Amino acid sequence: MQGPSVHTAQRTVLVLGARGTVGSEVTRALLDAGARVRILTRTSNGLAHLPDTVERLVGDVRDRACLAKAMDGVASTFYSSPHEEDEEQLARNVVEACETAGARLVFVGVHVDGPNRMARALKRGVFGRMAPHYRPKFAIAERVRHSRTHPVLLMPSNFCQNDELFREQLLEGIFSQPLGHKGLNRVDVRDVGDAAARAMLDPSIPSGTHPVDGPATFSGPACAAVWSAALGREVRYTGDDEQTWTRPLREHLSGRKQEDFLNTYRMISRFYVPTDPRSVARTTELLGRPPRSYGEYVRDTLARWRSAAAS
Repeated sequence: MQGPSVHTAQRTVLVLGARGTVGSEVTRALLDAGARVRILTRTSNGLAHLPDTVERLVGDVRDRACLAKAMDGVASTFYSSPHEEDEEQLARNVVEACETAGARLVFVGVHVDGPNRMARALKRGVFGRMAPHYRPKFAIAERVRHSRTHPVLLMPSNFCQNDELFREQLLEGIFSQPLGHKGLNRVDVRDVGDAAARAMLDPSIPSGTHPVDGPATFSGPACAAVWSAALGREVRYTGDDEQTWTRPLREHLSGRKQEDFLNTYRMISRFYVPTDPRSVARTTELLGRPPRSYGEYVRDTLARWRSAAAS
């Protein structure tokens, strides 16, 4: 990632949800870039690894006063909409607080892109019928897009890190994540974090939508083959067996997040989502380097698991 501009590096940046999958990587990338980081989380648990230079605030974006305090003096804010029943209201709170504070909003979420409002509305109608649980997320992204926050909307593809929900099965030689036999693009969340940090620290990054894609398309069996090579033994794809792949999600997730994941996996296994070279080129430009490969993610993750087991 390229270094921050002098202007932005001298001002504080805010990460909302720094304990989350994406927020934690954004925080890491900002610290790597030497930024002055403030975080707002609902609990301080799990943050002991962060340096003392990180300004910690405990609170909730449902509390407008707390949010206004967190926004005081910040140049930019990162937000990824959580899986909550009131996710639309939470996003409105964040957008309004950024507008009041004059802070750029860098947002990661599900977004239907298109050249104009009419085209996007038509696409949202089609996708909303196929995936009704995405309708609030579509509305949030459109609200962010038209906010007075000089917004950057990052549109990542399927997270490689979703594999970690299925860790126990992977180590038993089973890849049950139902990615289907057709394939979809997969991106390393570390790249999403790097891209978000760049957008937060460099005001020359244009407002609007930016894809964040990995370099290649992977089907379920193809993912299993990568894990087989890394583990040095066979990993079978069993994503056609719903009882097998739903078990880890029901064990590790709860509430609205569990429901969203179950519905999403039932949908994506039916579709082919090929890698768009133009999106990869734009991702490379935003990162200042090519995106990480799925194989690199698998190798790094397996090394981390083995290191943790040995300690």
